[in-house]
Parts: sequence; C-alpha cells; structure tokens
Amino acid sequence: MEKIERIINHPDFKLYLSRNRYQETGRVFCSHGFDHLLTVARLTYLLLLERGDTKAVKEIAYAAGLLHDIGRWQEYTGDIDHARAGAELAHPLLVEAGFKSSEIEPILNAIREHRRESPPGKRRHPLSQALYEADLFSRLCFNCPVTEKCRKYPTMPQGNRLCY
Repeated sequence: MEKIERIINHPDFKLYLSRNRYQETGRVFCSHGFDHLLTVARLTYLLLLERGDTKAVKEIAYAAGLLHDIGRWQEYTGDIDHARAGAELAHPLLVEAGFKSSEIEPILNAIREHRRESPPGKRRHPLSQALYEADLFSRLCFNCPVTEKCRKYPTMPQGNRLCY
C-alpha cells in the first residue's frame, strides 16, 4: 500500500499526530493517536468487506481511517469541528500520496461525516457509513475506567458497551 506509506511518512501527517498528542496530554478519555487511527482504518475496511462491497479498495478505506481525526487538535485549540478541519488537512496529503480526484472526494466526505449518524431514510456512501461505525466500534468502552464521566458513552452502540 504505497499511498498509505506516503501518508504515514508525510511530515504534515506526523505533525498533526504530534499536535493531537500534545493537546491530549493528561486526557483521561479516548485519545486520537496513531493506534486509534489504525484501528479505525482496519475496521473501516473490514466493515466494507463484510457488507460485500466489491468496490472496497483497501487504500481508500485505510486513508479515510488514518486521516479522519488529524484535525482533532484544532478542535481543542479553537471552535472548529475536527471533522471539517481534518478534511481540509487531509486533501493535500491525499493529493501528494497519489490518490486520484475520484478517490479523494469520497474520502474527504467520509472524514467530514464521520461524527454524524445518517439521517433517517437517507443512505450515505458506503465508505462514509463504514468510517462512522468503525470510529464508534474502535472505542473499548467495556474496559474503560471513566465511562461514568464520558459524554459519548450513553450514545455508543450497545455492542460497544460489552466485551464482544
């Protein structure tokens, strides 16, 4: 996965991860470091495969997962939605990694939408839906010592609350 290696080795990607790490120093809740990003990337791809998405491209799923939270630090430092900020930061990384524009747009849309559940009756792009769910299921709420303080825990899918 050459394009993914280009993203991971890109100095800006590393910078955004270090900014996330700095902003989350001392944070007791889930963090948004490389482990989380890689878990989401893997789950995104697996969800697409499980659903029979024959068009699922591993590099596209991994790019969406690895880039979905790179703007998190901007949310901590200002009143900026990290999903929108992440899509803006991701665009040049995707271009420089060699993704085609036809691949970039679904990735950016998935990043922008990864925090929102699909409105009732509206089908979203399979990549967007898989990234949204992968981000939720990447959280190990069943093993978290601070769930009673977490604002997200009550909204997490039931399957994520249990050891499965």
